[in-house]
Amino acid sequence: MFTKLAHMAKAHYSPAKCALFTCLFILTPPSLGAPIKATVVQVHTPMATRHFQPKEEQVLTMVQSGIRRLSRQTDTTLAWRQFVSTNEVIGLKINTQLGTLSGTRPTVVKAVIRSLIASGVPPGNIVLWDRKLQDLKLAGYEKMALKFGVKLAGAKDSGYSQWDRYTVPALHWDLEEGDYLFNKTKTSNISHTSTLITDRLGAIISIHPPMPDRRTGSRGHLQELAFSGADNTTRFTLSRPHLNPAIGELIDRIAFSRSIAPPIFRKELKVLQKNQPVHANSLHLIKTQGKMLYYYQKASINALPVHTAFSLAYETAKEEMKGQTLLIRGGKHQWEQIVLPDGRNILKRETLGEEEMAQSKLRLHITDALLCQFNHGGQSRPDFATALNELWFSRDPVALDTLSHELITKLRNLMNLPARTNPRKLLRYASGKKLGTDSIQSMKIERVNLLAHALE
Repeated sequence: MFTKLAHMAKAHYSPAKCALFTCLFILTPPSLGAPIKATVVQVHTPMATRHFQPKEEQVLTMVQSGIRRLSRQTDTTLAWRQFVSTNEVIGLKINTQLGTLSGTRPTVVKAVIRSLIASGVPPGNIVLWDRKLQDLKLAGYEKMALKFGVKLAGAKDSGYSQWDRYTVPALHWDLEEGDYLFNKTKTSNISHTSTLITDRLGAIISIHPPMPDRRTGSRGHLQELAFSGADNTTRFTLSRPHLNPAIGELIDRIAFSRSIAPPIFRKELKVLQKNQPVHANSLHLIKTQGKMLYYYQKASINALPVHTAFSLAYETAKEEMKGQTLLIRGGKHQWEQIVLPDGRNILKRETLGEEEMAQSKLRLHITDALLCQFNHGGQSRPDFATALNELWFSRDPVALDTLSHELITKLRNLMNLPARTNPRKLLRYASGKKLGTDSIQSMKIERVNLLAHALE
């Protein structure tokens, strides 16, 4: 029935219609409102650690208190529903390269797992991940995974996606084993996002300690997520002018790396063609409610029946071996979705508005400030660490990284250590990508002090 649809699409296409199609975005400006301050909740418990060893029950109480305060809920289960749902695959991003003292503390990870499971999230829907699976195992997380029934995954071990790549034309670098183009070319100027993120994880919770960094001053959620979630990133650490934009660009791809796998798309498309429904929520890369309209620029400037729009785009993509763009809009939502020749659907990030940006995969960030190492960030150095006994919670990774750098700077000043590079440009670029705020004046910082005796 649809074998000639690609030819029909070409017959209907004209430059004028394409221009009118594009104007649908231009003539519908995003709504403007008063700026909302980024909320950061800092939970402090005086005796959360003893001799640099965290206390499990006290840390669990801190985690539950933090998410309740951040979500404005009095019930922990309801609080978690503000960040994740029970049917999503949730990735807990942790730092294992620096070990269990200077990296992410396993006690914090365990507390998050316990709280998620208690709130109704199936253990099998929780994935502990870092760049390499081997690092997770060496840090002892395999035992934790077996105990709670959660999964382990390495971003590099999972492979990389060829779609929505990040290219820096002037910055080629030698590839290493595991990179997407390894054994295909010696050097590359392209970075790819891990399929663990693009195809498997529906939500990400980042758990990362404040950490000094020789090149950027401090290393936080942004840099850790970007370098762990993509390949061919070593080049950025050796080229500061390229590092600042690279972090923001890679995080943007990680946050909105939504896709529909080819087998699922083809299966759902057959259902659409048979039943011809009004909507196709199963093929939406953005969650919506209410009436939606579907536009395929090569067929018509008018909205098309959903089965026609997707079928036309798919048939044309296969014939031309080039991705085809659909515009989906209705109510508060509008976005573009690309149908690729193999049937995979990916999100066109550049078309997302404020409503769609709220559907980032990056749901929650926890800064593990139980301890803070303020010198020699590339290695575990307890002699340059202090116990703060705090956990920080926010939806905004830029805000947390800004505060982490401020903390490290203060501690270095107290110890008369030389000043490090300021990551201001890196944070400002990320802020410009609408990934968060780098202005402390634009943050709402709330302190929660838990009495030690109440937790014994």
